Amino acid sequence: MKHRILALTAVVSVAACCSMASAQAPTVTIDPQSHGNLAAAQESIVVAFIRISDAQQANDDHLGGHAGRAKDLLKQANEELRLAADFADQNQQGPPSSGPPTSGPPSLSPSAAAPPPPAQQTTPDLSGKWTIYAYNVDRPGSSLKTIQVVQQGNIISGSFRGPNQHGKMQGLITGNHVEFSTDTHDVLTFRGEITPTGMSGLYGVHGQHAPWTAERTN
Repeated sequence: MKHRILALTAVVSVAACCSMASAQAPTVTIDPQSHGNLAAAQESIVVAFIRISDAQQANDDHLGGHAGRAKDLLKQANEELRLAADFADQNQQGPPSSGPPTSGPPSLSPSAAAPPPPAQQTTPDLSGKWTIYAYNVDRPGSSLKTIQVVQQGNIISGSFRGPNQHGKMQGLITGNHVEFSTDTHDVLTFRGEITPTGMSGLYGVHGQHAPWTAERTN
């Protein structure tokens, strides 16, 4: 009888030890200096495990066994993270060689590494006297006008003379496009393109427009 009692006591003790081991909370086993992200994940698992244990205690463990299975999965996840860190340590590549590479692609010269910048477009020179052939906007026919252009960079100025009025003029060159206006009683605004042989476009006055062309006369 005494032997049976001792044997039963031993069985109970072993079962209690196994139960305590299975209920043991996970711990952080990864060095955060080597694997910061994995160690942080283990810390989160430990916190989650403790929160579940608190929930079990608050509910007298009446959670349908789901909380216990969740804790088992957390312990399994904690172990998988440890194995992942061990695997990384075993397969970590050594530091790169500090010596010069023995072979590699040839270095590119500055001209081959990048295309040359596009050539800067020069501003056309409109300096001088021009004769403008312009269609009339309010009646059939055309008339002659002249401009004397002074240019500074892409800014033009000078004088304008037409059949009925004269005065100053000023304008702007943008690429091959030119635009200038007269400082006269009836303001004329000329817009057009600069070509190798002259200028041409449309001019406007009082909201009406008509074609014009111009050629250099000196």
